[in-house]
Amino acid sequence: MSGARQEPAVRGQVRPRPRRSRRGLALWDLMMAMAVLSAVTLWGAQVAGDWIEGRVVTGEVRTVAELARAGRLLVEGDVAHAGRTHGAGAAPLAVALGDLEAADLRSPALGTQSPGRRDLTLWLWRPAASPDTLLVIARARGALPLARLPGAEDGVTGVGAMRGTDTRLRGPGLNFDMTGLNALVAGFATASDVFALDHVALAVTCRSYLYRVEVDCDGDGTPDVIANTMETDLDMGDQDITAAGNVTAATAAIGTLEGATTVSGALTVGGELEVSGTTTMADLTVTGAVTADSADIQGTLTVPDITATGTVTGANLTLNGTMIVSGEARLADADADTLNVVTLNVELLSSDTGVFQDLFADSATFTSCTGCGP
Repeated sequence: MSGARQEPAVRGQVRPRPRRSRRGLALWDLMMAMAVLSAVTLWGAQVAGDWIEGRVVTGEVRTVAELARAGRLLVEGDVAHAGRTHGAGAAPLAVALGDLEAADLRSPALGTQSPGRRDLTLWLWRPAASPDTLLVIARARGALPLARLPGAEDGVTGVGAMRGTDTRLRGPGLNFDMTGLNALVAGFATASDVFALDHVALAVTCRSYLYRVEVDCDGDGTPDVIANTMETDLDMGDQDITAAGNVTAATAAIGTLEGATTVSGALTVGGELEVSGTTTMADLTVTGAVTADSADIQGTLTVPDITATGTVTGANLTLNGTMIVSGEARLADADADTLNVVTLNVELLSSDTGVFQDLFADSATFTSCTGCGP
């Protein structure tokens, strides 16, 4: 039988595959690689999109959060701000962004829009339910809602937005119903807005600071006494207090009094009172000594000892000790109609009435005398 002779197959030898089979496998590998590449590309695009959306949301919420903070600082720093006395329960009061810029609380370069091109506005509102709290509302209004609600990953609190027909702001540290504000101003809050809320506790700001003007911190129409009342000692650090009108004090420890000093009420001195000029007073009570160059006493002088180098002129004098005058002493009445002195040393004494146990004088002139010697 004729024909080609076939060699027997050797054990372990791999016969080559047909070329058509290898070409089919290569095509399959290419299709699988393209599918994997498409999936990776799609996943990467989705991740990149989510990251971009997240950055947009973060930029928006941080912008309104900074705006609300600036509004709070504006009101806290200005006790005469109109927002403090704005009617409780009234429509929110708009604050111009220029006011923040004038107070160096916001840069004019930031403009009036957020990074996402949302219009920025600032409002102040005193809820009727809590009139001692001033709500600071920063709003960023756009054409579309945010891609997602603000979250903790945005790094701020007190910010939020509404979803659909929900009237409550949702966000980190915020769950606030905007129904009341929408009832006062139609369309004040929509699902396309981003909000940040801050607040000023009006009563607390009055307790924390001392103001240089009379203020009505809680907006009740009556100035708050506590806003101008010290609750601790004031150390002036050797600085002056000038142009003071009336100073009322229980105790005043003053090293030196300069210029004209007028005491309209009673003056009580526990130590020594020394006057180098002219002193005019109504009533003076001194437990120590009074040393004066010249004293004009219109009322009553009560003192144990008085030493005068000049002129002492007065209406009434009650002297419990010794009166030594090196100059001239002129008294209308001494000790209420009479002058009762144990020892009197004077160069010249003029008095309406005088009763003396001992009198030593170089010259004495009396208009009338009771109990005088012959």
